[in-house]
Amino acid sequence: MTSVLRIHGLTVDVGGLRIVDGLDLDLRKGERVALVGESGSGKSMTARALLRLDPSVSVGGSVLFQGKELIGLPEKEVRKVRGSQIAMVFQDPTTALNPLQRIGEQVAEPLRLRGVGRRSAMKQAAEMLDRLGVPRAAERLGAYPHEFSGGMKQRVMLAAALITRPKVLIADEPTTALDVRVQEQVLTLIEQLAAEEGIAVLLITHDLGIVAGFADRVAVMYAGRKVEENSVDAFFAGPSHPYGKGLLASVPRVDRALTERLDTVPGVPAKPSARPAGCAFHPRCAAAIDRCRTDAPVLLTIGTGQAACHLIEEGALRC
Repeated sequence: MTSVLRIHGLTVDVGGLRIVDGLDLDLRKGERVALVGESGSGKSMTARALLRLDPSVSVGGSVLFQGKELIGLPEKEVRKVRGSQIAMVFQDPTTALNPLQRIGEQVAEPLRLRGVGRRSAMKQAAEMLDRLGVPRAAERLGAYPHEFSGGMKQRVMLAAALITRPKVLIADEPTTALDVRVQEQVLTLIEQLAAEEGIAVLLITHDLGIVAGFADRVAVMYAGRKVEENSVDAFFAGPSHPYGKGLLASVPRVDRALTERLDTVPGVPAKPSARPAGCAFHPRCAAAIDRCRTDAPVLLTIGTGQAACHLIEEGALRC
């Protein structure tokens, strides 16, 4: 299947520090891809770089959207894609929404920016809010964000992102501030709309429990690099990279005794300002060999996926 969004060799530099280092990732129509990793791994910076949201950040590599290169594109041209074709939902709707602007105006804004008349835009805003389960949607267009619960605010954010019928939806930790019940509702809504509209979804998260029930494919980032990618079923059946194994082992399981201690990934994530030579994960990896300390591994095909680990290349993975 043809990729809607093809990311190749993406780099993101902030203040002379490389935050994202050579990321490759494809999104296909209707596919749900999860990008996971600890805080500081470069997930959110990747999402923001795709939409060129930070003018002071230096972005390199290639981002092809339906065959059109976005890297190096003038800001005027990027605006034609941002929001209308590639939309983003941020992790905290309370700070993302303007507290002084009415809900209807915020949902309708992407249409208004594209020349749609106010009456038509507001009508479409009410229809989208209604579709996303906001009660009395037409009546509540005049409400302010503080009059909505956290779950309803996230629905408002989704409505604003989806009202232009984008081809790609980037959801950056969209359920962080929500309780478990509302999390499920929001993710179900995204899943349904992705299937109905053929939207490719990039979910940024650190919650593997959400990934297991939502995504088709998962990519794991560590220290700005992708270290593993596979289908969700294959990943949860057995990760290939030591870091992926550590992440999965640290997830609580219903088949474990309550007294059993959770596994943890030892150490702390590598900082961009002090990224180790070789494999950035080697100071935390119990299976590291001498080569891991000097040579950066490349992504290798393993089964149905990829992983960047010298132990795989040498047939000595023993994590």
